Amino acid sequence: MNRTSRWPLLIFLFLLAACGSGTPAGSVAALSPTPTPTPGITPTPTIPTVAARLVHFMTSDHVRLAGLLYGRGKTAIICSHELFTTKAIWRDSGMPQRLAQLGYLALAYDFRGYGDSLGVSDLSVLDVDLRAAVGFARQQGATKIVLMGSSMGGSASLKVAATEPVTALITLSAPQQWSPFPLSDSDVQAISAPKLFVNSEYDDYADQTTHMYTIATEPKQLRMYPGVAHGTAIFGTENGASLIQLLLNFIARYAPAS
Repeated sequence: MNRTSRWPLLIFLFLLAACGSGTPAGSVAALSPTPTPTPGITPTPTIPTVAARLVHFMTSDHVRLAGLLYGRGKTAIICSHELFTTKAIWRDSGMPQRLAQLGYLALAYDFRGYGDSLGVSDLSVLDVDLRAAVGFARQQGATKIVLMGSSMGGSASLKVAATEPVTALITLSAPQQWSPFPLSDSDVQAISAPKLFVNSEYDDYADQTTHMYTIATEPKQLRMYPGVAHGTAIFGTENGASLIQLLLNFIARYAPAS
């Protein structure tokens, strides 16, 4: 073989060696470090058995409200219920029991005219009832207040958080433009506490949830679950465990038990 004919062979062998020493496709991704998950609270698979105490307190316009008080602690989570329901929806969700087990004081109460509360239902004064619940929690020694409301209870929580010094706020499927109890953009923007907005993607108020999240100030968080489940009904879906984890971690982050 002469010198001229050897060149194509040498070039071929060089290219073959270079290809053999290359990194296989996908190996870069395999070597990339996996982010370490943020540690959080792991909820128990079943609702813990925690005794509740029936309590009563008065509103500023002299209506006697009733609630169930769970646990003890300096950080109180006040749970406000949906339309046509009672405080029982929170008991059934297991959230007050889980919070009490973690060292929180949890209060699930009835709006006037609902459940064990006296008076006639008046949806225009939801915030008056919630403010009474906040005052009662402070009387029990709470120094930090977290408002957690579902549907109309979420709207009431937003309204109160706009003017009350609360530690954190959670809403589930809360409407903003709801004729008995409308909220303005300025109400939402006035809330300085950390905010968690939760809803289902096809809930009637999904667009209002994302709008409030968009205009709200930091810190804020949004979680939209698949489906149509409204408010506390999300606890009963395949996303229930995820929701429980989300709520517990949010509360622990911004309002640790004390």
